[in-house]
Amino acid sequence: MQIMSTENIEITFIQEPYLYQNKPKGISKRYRTYTQEEGKCRAAIIISNNTLDAILITQFSEYDTVLLEIHKRSNSFYAASVYMEYNEHIDTKLQTIEQILEFTKVSKLIMAIYSNARSTILHDTTTNNRGRMMEEFIPSKQLYIINEDGPRRTFQSTRGESNINLTIVNNQMLPDVTGWEIAEVESASVHNILKFRTTLKQTNLIKETPQNQSTL
Repeated sequence: MQIMSTENIEITFIQEPYLYQNKPKGISKRYRTYTQEEGKCRAAIIISNNTLDAILITQFSEYDTVLLEIHKRSNSFYAASVYMEYNEHIDTKLQTIEQILEFTKVSKLIMAIYSNARSTILHDTTTNNRGRMMEEFIPSKQLYIINEDGPRRTFQSTRGESNINLTIVNNQMLPDVTGWEIAEVESASVHNILKFRTTLKQTNLIKETPQNQSTL
């Protein structure tokens, strides 16, 4: 998590974190960590900037999903960290995302999703059944994939590589997200760190994955 301090990262999305006593391990006590309130978790959001106010939306924060309402001065948006288990049917999680969209409505929303879905539309080399469902779901809900195509993949291991880690925004948030990239820094994981920036008073974001990370 050193990248949070060295690169002034304000918000980190994590899926499938390393746990100790049901809490994400290796997170500085200086930072605020948001997960479901009890039990193990497979999704978390970490905030390092004390000027950001965050509210945990408990009805959508569970084992593998976390939703926050974040305020910075006069700006606000919703942020979700979502883990989709590869051997669970994707329909259930898409229903959860649909409920989040209904709850946030016209507000700005950004989601860091460990989808386990592969699709050429998602800048991958192949398409699986989960990917086909994502292909239909994303445009039908007026959502946008921020991921950009490039030589590197979000997931890389000795077994192969893919782009199963997605950064998705709604129409209201789309103009405010820039600079999406796969970070060059080592992530200590088979999932690379994804970085992007918002223009909401220059909030820096970062996203992560097993420990899977995305950063703002």
